[in-house]
Order: sequence, then structure tokens, then C-alpha cells
Amino acid sequence: MEIPFYNADKKVLEAADEAMRMCREYLERTDDITEYNQLKMLRAFQNARVSESCFTASTGYGYGDRGREALDAVFAEVFDMEDALVRHNFASGTHTLTVALFGVLRPGDTMISVTGTPYDTLKGVIGIGDIQAFIQYVKNFTQPLQQIAQVMNQVQSMSAAVERVFEFLEEEEEDGHT
Repeated sequence: MEIPFYNADKKVLEAADEAMRMCREYLERTDDITEYNQLKMLRAFQNARVSESCFTASTGYGYGDRGREALDAVFAEVFDMEDALVRHNFASGTHTLTVALFGVLRPGDTMISVTGTPYDTLKGVIGIGDIQAFIQYVKNFTQPLQQIAQVMNQVQSMSAAVERVFEFLEEEEEDGHT
């Protein structure tokens, strides 16, 4: 690719072309997966009848909240589940179970597990443990995941920007004289 107005070294341009050739197969596969997932999400949004009314203000209590119900329906369909409960403030499955248990159990109550010993991360919640330590654990666990998600978002944005730049550079120059 010859780009006269950037005065880029020919070796750099050749290296960029070779890098794109080497990555093309993987980028095309990523594009296919992206398109599949976008269509899957669009279908879920349509089936859940997501519309502008789903984004209006609510009471905050969640009763009759169309947006919340639609979001649950979208997640249930996308992840092929019978039903879903999606709340942005649940940091993990353990956190969700903890909130549910704290809602029904009171200090001093006894909980009996009919399926045996609960899994390790719940032991501190229902046994001898400190809720503050649990909250700190959740924060320590989710912070790196949030950072990774932010970096991945930036990488995807940069990839899209690079693709647009290459598309722009590949277009033929228009003749300004008419």
C-alpha cells in the first residue's frame, strides 16, 4: 500500500501489510463471532420487545419495571435459560446467594443444608466470618476483572479504528477538479 502524503518508510508499510496478512484469518474469525453474537442479541431484544419505554425512569423498587423485566428476558434468551435475574450490583454468584441468604436469615438463625457442605466461598458467609472481609474479597476479585474488561473494550475500539483507517486509506483519491 503506497501512501505518499504520510511519508512513511516503505519498510514500515510493508511490515504493516504483512502483519495484517498474518492476522487476517483470526480477525475474520473474530468478525464472524461478533456478527453471530450481535444477531443473537438483536433477536433477544426483539423477542423481549425492548423499546424506548424500557429506558424510562422507574420507582426504584422494581415492581412493574418494564426495563428490568426486559433485561431479564434478554439474558435468559441469550444464555438459553428458563429465567434470569440480572442486576448490575451483584458482583458474583456468591454475592447473589449472600444477598438472598441475608434477606431470609436473621442473626442467630440456623441454616440446614440438605445437599451437604456448601461450597468454600459460602462457608465464610454462613459460618464464622466477617462480612467486611467478604465485601473486601469481592472487591479484590472483581477489580482485576473490571480492568481486563476495560482493556478489552479499548482493544476492540482500537481495532475498529484501525480497520476504519485502513478502509479510508484504501479508497481511491477523488479528483477535486470538476
